[in-house]
Amino acid sequence: MRTISLEQWREEGTKLFGSEFKNWKFKCSNCGHVQTGQDFIDAGIKEPETKVYFSCISRWVGAEGELGNKKSPCNYTLGGVFVFCETKVIGEDGKEVPVFEFAGAI
Repeated sequence: MRTISLEQWREEGTKLFGSEFKNWKFKCSNCGHVQTGQDFIDAGIKEPETKVYFSCISRWVGAEGELGNKKSPCNYTLGGVFVFCETKVIGEDGKEVPVFEFAGAI
């Protein structure tokens, strides 16, 4: 498990995907689904910038997959009892937030 600052995380994302957060790619740590902020915007999900790195998109639009049934996309979130992640980001408030991993370059 690695813990990095919000600034470091933003630098990594910008290096991989550019400065437009909606283009950053994240991989669900349960089912492996790759999603972007733009996917959340297109689906009409409110506040995508707080969800795309934390919850698989089907949590918000209806899911077939779930923990143990890894159909992709699924309804997994890092805010549940079972937190499967490799990275935590220290927010501006000093709290650690688990995040999905970046899914590689565009």
